Order: sequence, then C-alpha cells, then structure tokens
Amino acid sequence: MKPNIILIIMDVQRASNLHCYGYEKETTPNIDRMAEEGTVFLRCISPGVWTLPSHASLFTGRYVCGHGVGARYNYKPVEKYTLTEIFKAKGYRTAGFCNRGHWWARYGIRDDRGFDEFYTFTFSSLREWVEVGSSKEISAAIEWIKRNKNISFFVFINCLEPHLPYIPPEEFIKKFAGDMSLEEAEKIQPNIWKVRMGVEKISAERWRKLRDLYDGETACLDYRLGKLFTFLEEENLIDKTILIITSDHGDEQEEHYPPHIAHQLHLYQPGIHVPLIVRHPEIFPQGEKVESLVQTHDIFPTLLEVLGVESIDVWKQCQAVSLFNALKGQEREYALAEYQEPLLVFDRVLNIDPDYDFRKWYKSIKALIIGDYKYIWYSTGEEELYNLKKDPLEQDNIADIEPEKTKEMRRKLYSILSTLDQRDLGDLVQGSEDNIRKLESLGYIRRIRAYDKVSIMKGMSP
Repeated sequence: MKPNIILIIMDVQRASNLHCYGYEKETTPNIDRMAEEGTVFLRCISPGVWTLPSHASLFTGRYVCGHGVGARYNYKPVEKYTLTEIFKAKGYRTAGFCNRGHWWARYGIRDDRGFDEFYTFTFSSLREWVEVGSSKEISAAIEWIKRNKNISFFVFINCLEPHLPYIPPEEFIKKFAGDMSLEEAEKIQPNIWKVRMGVEKISAERWRKLRDLYDGETACLDYRLGKLFTFLEEENLIDKTILIITSDHGDEQEEHYPPHIAHQLHLYQPGIHVPLIVRHPEIFPQGEKVESLVQTHDIFPTLLEVLGVESIDVWKQCQAVSLFNALKGQEREYALAEYQEPLLVFDRVLNIDPDYDFRKWYKSIKALIIGDYKYIWYSTGEEELYNLKKDPLEQDNIADIEPEKTKEMRRKLYSILSTLDQRDLGDLVQGSEDNIRKLESLGYIRRIRAYDKVSIMKGMSP
C-alpha cells in the first residue's frame, strides 16, 4: 500500500520559536517528538512571505514569478497539475481542512483542483476562535481519517495559529505570558496597517508581551496537533504516513521595526525562514538535522518521487528541487523568495487615511540566498546584503562594504530569473471602488485585455 500523506501548515509559524529548532522555551513538545522520529530541515525558506503565493508555490512546485499569483496577480494558479490532482490521479482519496476557507474559495485551490472533499471552518466571535481555533479542523480531520484509513489518502490541514492576533487560550497565556489577562492580551494586539503607516507605535515592552503571546499560540497549536499524532499512533497509521509539518511564512516581531511588522512589504528571515519536519521511518532518516538549504515548494518534487511520477509534462512544470537531494548531501544552489508590488495593501491604508502617501510601498522585492550570503533586491534601486552566519538577524547591511559581492549576487539573481519560466496574469485588485479608481487613474493598475482574461479563466480548469 502506498504511504499516506498528511501535510500540516502552521500559518505564520517562524522557525525561531520551535524548541526543536533550538528555542530555549519548550513551546512544541509534540512536534519535537515528531522531529526526533523524523528529519528536520534547519534552513527552509518559503518562496513567498504571505499566504496566497506561498500556498500556490507549494501546490504547483513553482516560484512566485512562475505561477504569477500574489499581491497584484490574485487569480488562482493555472498550472495543469496541482499536487492534489496528482495524488487523485494516483488513486489517493484527498481531503482538505482549512481555517482560511475564504482564501481557498476565492483562489480556486479546492475540490475542483483535486480535493475529493474540502472543509472550511468559521467562528462566530474572537472568543470562540481563541478557545476552539484549529481544534475544529483537527477533530474533523481525525474523523475523516477514521472513515478512510483503509485506503491511501492525502490530507491537507491548514491551521491559522499562530497568526495575528496573538491570543491563545488562558492556560497558554498563563504559561508563557504570566499574569496577563485575556482582556489585556486582546487590548495590546496591533493594527498592523496603522503600525506600518507610523500612526500606531509599539514599545519594546509591548513587543516582549506580543512575543510571549506568540509562544503561547505556538504551544496551543502544538497541544492540539498532539491529539492528531496520538490518534495516528493508536490507529497504527503513524508509520504508514509521511507526516509533513511546515509553514507558509513567518512574522516580523521587532527585528526590523519600524516600520516592519508581521508579513508583507519585506523579505527578511523572520518572514521566510520556516520549519520543515518530515516523518516516515522508511523514507526519512530518524533524528537527522539537515543543514542544506531547502524551500517549502521542494515538497512538490519530493512527493512526485515518492509516488513514482514519470510524466514529462508534470516534471516540466516543476521549478523546485527534491528534498532527497539534501538528504544525499547535494547542496541546493540557491533559495529564492519574492514579494510582488503590493497593490492589494493600498486599499487597506487608504481606508485608514485617504491622503496617505503610499508610493514608498510600490516596489517589488526579491531575496536570493547562496551559502551564507543573502541579497535583497528592490525594484526602486535599494540593495541589501547580509552574511547570515555572522548576522542572522540581518542588522548590518554590508552592501556598500562588500560592493563586489553585492554585484555578484545581483548578477546571479538576474541570471536565475532569466532562466525561469514566468507568468504574468494581469492586475486584479479588490477593495473599495473609490480606492481602485484612484489607483487606476494614477497608473498603478494595469488592466488586462478582455480576451486575455477569458483565456486565463479557461486555463483554470485542469
């Protein structure tokens, strides 16, 4: 029987506060146990810094520029093959459980793209979300697996924790943030748009409390996931399943404040360095920690190898590198992360202040990591260079100190981009009509021709 696959996404989970990644606090005892029984990839980079492009990369095996889905091109992927469709074609029963149902419904990675069943979960209030959260979808996934355990299955579980607002249940607040009340935890949550605009300030003490609450969110999700792991063990499914635990991206938490907070508008390590843990006793070495560079969309070709997919068309689509290469000691040449021009966010800030000068945010960003060096390219001409081994928090920009290295990394970036098949889907911006008209009149929105849009829409169906 082919191995089952369970893919778990911890939304906005940075690698830095997981205990199995060296964090001093014991935030993740259950995930730590899976890490001890599986393989931990220590240098995993997400190709995107927010949910939509990161998920599109994971399910298509392509870079952000390769699938074209992002802050300004928010159509669903038009690739002929998604990961779920490939599993279905191989005879797997497929199911998705998602706390971000509005994203998946809007952008099309649902049952029409290979899921036999897709469940979304909503909450009537913030308090219900705090107390229940991902417990709903994890419990539903357990019940689904019970009904389908005698066939090979692919299960996708997208947990919204530890996404802002950082408000875990009271027992986890007490464990990681002391005597803080639930009301105080709610009160100190930031408005990320006002923070980026400079309207709202965050003190060092408030940042400390927010990080403590983030630890509580991570620990709460770990506790809930522990119930899934225990169920798999009790049903003798754990060793028959490739268990993948990862994240779509992380969050900035004072490292580059001001102005950066949370994700979007940057490509610093807190936003793109994510956990990746894979467990299967016969396929992934137990207790191994891999230092080689990998990316989350490398999961795509890895699972193609597990399934024995030989189709040239499927492999031609793939722009990623199998994780098995890293296990063999083959170093990934580079990691690439991208952030597209953020037309999506302009509507948010214009709703706060119609006169806000958003032009400074109108930039594309690309980050290239090779060895210890990380180069950040901005479409506006700025450049940053960091030695991540010496400066893991990216506090010392050495682009001017090492101009030749900066030039070398820029040339390498251009060379890589010139070899990648890229997609341009035109502009689709959602928000108030007044804001959209303002952006269009200023030339920020590039409308696609009607027949191009029809062509794109037709390409959405497999």
